Amino acid sequence: MVTGEGVNVSTINKKGRRRSEKRIVSGNKWFDSCYGRWWRQLSHVLCICHTFFNFLRLRCHLRMGRKRKNPSRNAGAGSIPEAATSEAIEPSSSAIRGSENRLPVPLDTSTGQEVKQAVDKKSQSMLNKLYYFCTRRPKEHEELSVMVSLFGIYLNRKDSYTMKPKGWVNDMVILAAGKIMMEEEKETNGAVTRHIFSPQFMNKVICDLNLSNEDSYKPWCIEDVSLFILPSKLGYDINQCKLIFAPTLFAQHWSCYALDLKDKTLHVLDSMHDRFSTSKKNLDDATKRRFEELLVLMNPGLNKEESSITLVYVDVPRQQNVHDCGIYVLKYMEIWDGSTKWQEKTMPEYQYKEILQFRISLICGWVQHPKNEVREEILNAAGVLGK
Repeated sequence: MVTGEGVNVSTINKKGRRRSEKRIVSGNKWFDSCYGRWWRQLSHVLCICHTFFNFLRLRCHLRMGRKRKNPSRNAGAGSIPEAATSEAIEPSSSAIRGSENRLPVPLDTSTGQEVKQAVDKKSQSMLNKLYYFCTRRPKEHEELSVMVSLFGIYLNRKDSYTMKPKGWVNDMVILAAGKIMMEEEKETNGAVTRHIFSPQFMNKVICDLNLSNEDSYKPWCIEDVSLFILPSKLGYDINQCKLIFAPTLFAQHWSCYALDLKDKTLHVLDSMHDRFSTSKKNLDDATKRRFEELLVLMNPGLNKEESSITLVYVDVPRQQNVHDCGIYVLKYMEIWDGSTKWQEKTMPEYQYKEILQFRISLICGWVQHPKNEVREEILNAAGVLGK
């Protein structure tokens, strides 16, 4: 039995009279009779609208394409610029086409700064890791293991250990620093203008001072100092240099002498200078005399007056502790030239953090130097190779 709803249906009988009757219509037939026709008409209208909209969009695309091909036709007043219309459709391709004519878009500085800080933080972390590896206390079997083999200079673990925070820098570190500075200046400028004696030079001055007095004083001859001044030993003429540095370890304290060859002035660079120390004053006078002898040996034609040297005590910043004197000497060797650049002083003031950073930069820079013969071995052992 078919169930459904009652629907009033109007019909016309054979006599032409309209008659209303109620019929039972199934659900589907009832929907078709009441809404089917309306739904089909609406769908047809929507289809026509969709087709018309696609036609308009295609026409718009074709018109924009003609404008891009013929930009001169749209140069009239009030016309929309090509870059604006094309970018609204194809932003990526228009950016490429207009890159030569438009100013570059500035980068997001905040994001770039964050990336740079992240990279710097990672680099500093790797540097700190390498520094700790180089300056940790060596085990007995590690003391002689080579950390730096550069320009004929070797630093072992005992030497690199002295570059730890608050460490007393030894003579091998001073020797290596001087040699590396001169070799890099030669490679960069083609000549050495800042010659740096090895600590052995002043060791000889101190030794001769201790063994002699005014009555038994013995002047130097060329055989005594040939290793320090002859071009055949150095590879260049020391007379062509502007400054000669002599790092000095005396009474467990590092200081430095700097001879200006042009005006023949011997500068005393001492971060803990004590004007009332008799022993240091005696060393200063002995060093002045030995440098005067050097000038004669380097220039045999000079007489006594022409080789006379003036001794000057330079007002340099004083160190704030008793263990960083060696780092101050390394900075003298690196940047001191006698000119006043820092508040009428020839050297800047250094804070403890800066001194520590110097230690890190120096030893890690030497280990990572491209010419360090054991570079990869040390970096791999430290766990920072390729990172």
